[in-house]
Amino acid sequence: METVKILHCADLHIGAAQTMLGEKGQTRRFEALITFENILSLAKENSVRLILIAGDLFCSNSVERSAVNRVVECISAIPEIQVVFSAGNHDPYNSSSPFFNIKLPDNFHILPDTDSEIYFENLGTRVYGRSFSDTYMSGEARFALEANEQSINIMCQHGEIKSDLSSNYNSITNEFIENSNMDYIALGHIHKRTEPARRKNTYFAYSGCAEGSGFDELGDKGVYIGNVGKGVCELEFFKTSLRTHESVEIDVSNCEDNPAAAEKIIGELKEKYGDGFADNLYKIILTGDIPDGRFFDLGEITSRLAQTLYFVKVKDNTEVMHDLEILKAEKSLKGVFVSLMLERIAENPDNKLLKEALKIGLKAFSSEVGYNEDQ
Repeated sequence: METVKILHCADLHIGAAQTMLGEKGQTRRFEALITFENILSLAKENSVRLILIAGDLFCSNSVERSAVNRVVECISAIPEIQVVFSAGNHDPYNSSSPFFNIKLPDNFHILPDTDSEIYFENLGTRVYGRSFSDTYMSGEARFALEANEQSINIMCQHGEIKSDLSSNYNSITNEFIENSNMDYIALGHIHKRTEPARRKNTYFAYSGCAEGSGFDELGDKGVYIGNVGKGVCELEFFKTSLRTHESVEIDVSNCEDNPAAAEKIIGELKEKYGDGFADNLYKIILTGDIPDGRFFDLGEITSRLAQTLYFVKVKDNTEVMHDLEILKAEKSLKGVFVSLMLERIAENPDNKLLKEALKIGLKAFSSEVGYNEDQ
């Protein structure tokens, strides 16, 4: 076979608690499992022959048995597709693994914790790699097995690309990639997708996580699908995330009150993200210059937005148009506060925390400051 059609995914973290979402957290836990089901359906629809799961399928080895059973059932339902799993640092393959000592489908293959290969004769393909056996695993200078010149050679690895072997999460150096002589290396552990790159004859990429879990994982998440072979890497990104995390700045300079600010936010989100905008998870950052004496109540704005949006948190980065020189001259507690803060800011002009403290302090003189308002 000149090429084989693969699906490369990683870092689903099925069963992970989403505590920051409150009552929505349980829903999001189940959505990770639904995303896995959708990935397998996507593989079938696109005539994929080989699925590569590059670690952290589960959030831990103590994941609910019902989730494990569902994963096994779904893989059993696609016997025409081979599935290879390289266990990661969250779900290491050892005696505590939910896959340990249970009957697995014939098309489901778990790489052991030593350098290994699995040969699929009908695909003309060999899959190489090793699983984590514990939370930490050292990297290797070179893979122990040689690539087979007569086969398509693919590696499935959970780890992080580093310049040396210092990482506890399976360092993968450029030299390791070059010396592997693989046709493609499917990587997991880094949740941000990378475009396929090439070193010597070896292509490699991170597919990223399949479903975002926080505001450090913004935008569409998904998998790679396409053909790989000797000198061939034709992978296309497919979105799989049911919802996306988005961080959006909204200028509320012209908003007179909290209802107006909430209305503007909804309008801009709908315009930017289309009809399904309400299903996403948002961090809204209020920006703009507002007159002295006007303050936005983040609690009220959040409550109004929550009537429409699945999840939202709001941060106030607006700038109040104070005349600080006049304020610091006041014979009052506010004047003393402003004067002292301006002195400290002058000594540390790059310190953003001091400027934020001045802003929140001035608000406290005029209105109530909410808990964790600086978060």
